[in-house]
Amino acid sequence: MRINELAERSGVPAATIKYYVREGLLPGGARAGYNQVSYDESHLHRIRLLRALTGLGGIPVAMVKRVVAAVEDPERTVHSTLGEAQRAVAASSVDEVLATADDLGHADIADLLSAYRDTAAQLAELELKWLERAGDDLDALTERAVIGTVLGDALLAAVRREAQKQASRTHFGTD
Repeated sequence: MRINELAERSGVPAATIKYYVREGLLPGGARAGYNQVSYDESHLHRIRLLRALTGLGGIPVAMVKRVVAAVEDPERTVHSTLGEAQRAVAASSVDEVLATADDLGHADIADLLSAYRDTAAQLAELELKWLERAGDDLDALTERAVIGTVLGDALLAAVRREAQKQASRTHFGTD
């Protein structure tokens, strides 16, 4: 497919696709003649991945480049790729969050830490089982690691907000 079709199918402007290629986020297409390049489904898939990382994941392009490099590294392991994805979305550490809460007069949020850790450990086990569904295909495993980390965070935040809304309704009633 030509760049205009790729742009239409992906919902991403042609200029952005060219930017992704220049930045090494998207492999160049195959030359199809003078001043013509042909793209395939793998390009469409990569663009969708990039949009998920930068859009829903909120990851800056510079960090996405590191994640993509980890995915494409022939020496990669699932663990190292997962680590790179986690670094990309790790905005702050537990200590930083607790220090900020303390600065704001809410040090008692630390009382929730044990329950958060227990819940997070259960989620991590479930996520690893989901990751294993990719089987032995290293490419599929590493992509799942990235998707599970980045989109999993967005999904968890959305589900948590839904639960908070329901809990608020139960505790405080409706408006």
